[in-house]
Amino acid sequence: MSVKAVIYFTEVPEKYLHKNMGHMIGEKLLATGLYKEYGLKLAFEPRAAGEHGKPFLTLQPKIHYNISHSGKYVMCIIAGEEVGIDVQEHKKVNYERMLNRMVPADMVREILESDQMEKAFFVQWVLREAYIKWTGEGLSKDLRKIPMDKGSYMMLEMEEGYSGAVWSRDPLELRWVHEEIQLP
Repeated sequence: MSVKAVIYFTEVPEKYLHKNMGHMIGEKLLATGLYKEYGLKLAFEPRAAGEHGKPFLTLQPKIHYNISHSGKYVMCIIAGEEVGIDVQEHKKVNYERMLNRMVPADMVREILESDQMEKAFFVQWVLREAYIKWTGEGLSKDLRKIPMDKGSYMMLEMEEGYSGAVWSRDPLELRWVHEEIQLP
């Protein structure tokens, strides 16, 4: 059985890149998606946060969402069950140091010696981030101990230089909606 989900996404306008506007744009995507999908106005929907800070709509227990932003992309997924999404712009980092905190020890060498090391690194990054956003555990969870066989995940098709993933309990039937977000 698959669950319907929709990803609202946009590109950050050039003049707002690197100005920490991702969160605000993500909130506007959420507001747009809630209105278009359910006729709900975000301003009138109270929210609370779970034990580790994952926000949820307190009066809409059947509507779940998650927001991610990196580089020029902002995405908000809305689904009928708990869901996590992560998008990452590929940036040079200390891959080995990060891998040692992110994946089981036996995977570190495998990724570092891969022909497509950067891509393999970011696949693991977005998968693990999407997982902890799905479960609501956040960074309280040891990323090296994520059970890759729990729930359902998929990689998102992204342009070169970006990776993205979603994770949920059940397989998702995704629909994409591009939105132009107007900022004041």
